[in-house]
Amino acid sequence: MDLEVVRGELKELEAEAVAVPVFEDLFDGFSSELDSLLGGELKRMVERGEFKPELGKEMLLFSKEVKAKRVLVLGAGKSSELTFERVMQVAGNAAKKAKELGVESFGVAAPYGDKMGMDGKVKAMAEGMELALYSFGYKKEEKEVKRGVILVKEGEFSKELEEARVMADAVKFARDVSNTPSNEMYPEKMAEVAKGLEGGGIRVKVLKGDELKGMGGLLAVGSGSERKPRLIVMEYRGGEGEFYALVGKGITFDSGGISIKPSERMEEMKYDKSGGAVVMGIMKAIAKLKLPINVVGVVPAAENMPSGASYRPGDVIRFYNGKTAEIINTDAEGRLILADALAYAVKNYNPKLIIDFATLTGACVIALGTKAAGLFTNRDEYAEKLSKLGDEIGERVWRLPLWDEYYEQIKSEIADLKNVGGRPAGAITAAAFLSKFVDEKPWVHLDIAGVAWTQETSTEKSYTPKGATGFGVRLAVEFLKSLEG
Repeated sequence: MDLEVVRGELKELEAEAVAVPVFEDLFDGFSSELDSLLGGELKRMVERGEFKPELGKEMLLFSKEVKAKRVLVLGAGKSSELTFERVMQVAGNAAKKAKELGVESFGVAAPYGDKMGMDGKVKAMAEGMELALYSFGYKKEEKEVKRGVILVKEGEFSKELEEARVMADAVKFARDVSNTPSNEMYPEKMAEVAKGLEGGGIRVKVLKGDELKGMGGLLAVGSGSERKPRLIVMEYRGGEGEFYALVGKGITFDSGGISIKPSERMEEMKYDKSGGAVVMGIMKAIAKLKLPINVVGVVPAAENMPSGASYRPGDVIRFYNGKTAEIINTDAEGRLILADALAYAVKNYNPKLIIDFATLTGACVIALGTKAAGLFTNRDEYAEKLSKLGDEIGERVWRLPLWDEYYEQIKSEIADLKNVGGRPAGAITAAAFLSKFVDEKPWVHLDIAGVAWTQETSTEKSYTPKGATGFGVRLAVEFLKSLEG
């Protein structure tokens, strides 16, 4: 979709349809203009309760007073509660309706009359519109929306529009990688896709075969599959300082290995590479935005399959940093490949901050449902900043503890660690395991198992179609920008 910002009046907008957000408690800007064009009828409809401007509510009108003819009135909630994410939702609703109507061009009028700046609104609208129209599949789309317009009264927003395009493109890229079935997105292919990001400041190297010597976790998890593991390392050098490190779990399919999963919903295990996909999306975005920082993205990619060559419960493996782990359950594989990747990042890049993303535990879904990612960190200030930012942009995180007592659950009698600490506090003991591989570096772990793809209890959002969400791309990019701002 071609997206642009146009300055002018509502009635003059050249499009097949136009959407106008309306607040519950305020008529101002374009909503006031529309009310005037309709002779005050819009406000009267709200007062009579015929249209309630709550988020998600919509009403289609036809007016000769507007060139677009079709006018979609969208509920925007209370003006005092407007956030970046709320604007994304409203604009996304407009985009979805435009697709439903079968129009090739549509406009969305910017909401006015609240404390949020118009620069932020334009960026949010653009991201919401672009992401709402995302689709993935092997069926041809019958008709596509070709042009989208953000209508404002005044101002220049080319920078915000370009940033939104970059961000949406990165999220869609991450969604594509996550959504692609495992027969088409296996470790070698994932590495090829990462190689395609080279240029614009990104360099990619891929370790395989003998180059993975010493990475006992990655080699063990990938041992049962004919698709052999890879370690994908993406470097972006945009500044003079130390590196930030991003690490993402890239299990291209997870059968559970010898500790095989139940067959029900096993098809969803193509999404177990979502953490790696997110890291790739982040790298794509920061390079396009030319952020003045140095970042390394590390993605351990493997397929966890059962065979005569698979690793077994009871095995002991040695990681890149020399630590050992007793294998209790081969379905707790994500922490094993992340352990090697984290240790690799620490040893080779000495990063000032490590952030990892992983669909790590079903226990996190039990704890937090599908509404937030689990956050673990050894630095309080990062938890506070990420939580506030996540609430604003719609990628919520919730901090869980890492108290010393939890480490007792992952002690082994024959190795440094065991890879499972039992059913209690499963998300926490998994994070505790990972913490042993960051060498006391500032570190944030995001367990995205509940938010990486839409599930039965996921909150419906206009800008998140069914399938992979790309959760974490927008959060991480905005977070890194805030650290350097």
